[in-house]
Amino acid sequence: MNLPREVVKAMGLDIVELVMTIEEEFDVSIPNHVARTLVRLGDIHGFVVKLLQERGEAVDPAEVWERLKLIVHREFAIPEEQIVPEAHLVYDLGLG
Repeated sequence: MNLPREVVKAMGLDIVELVMTIEEEFDVSIPNHVARTLVRLGDIHGFVVKLLQERGEAVDPAEVWERLKLIVHREFAIPEEQIVPEAHLVYDLGLG
């Protein structure tokens, strides 16, 4: 993901890093205009599941969620109990 400087500034470096890590982990591409709309973990989860299904993969949404939780916990040291679908990336998790 090669983002223009203004996109990185608008999204925040943590969120850009999260998107890039998710893209690598799941071998997907999240367009910039879509990434800016994914404000909750559940939004990201749903979008990744959709991308994988569109690619024709047999997808277990629970497995995708567990991998996503692991990424957020590992990369940002966020306690697992805070990593819920309703969590807002900025307001609940402090990513920016």
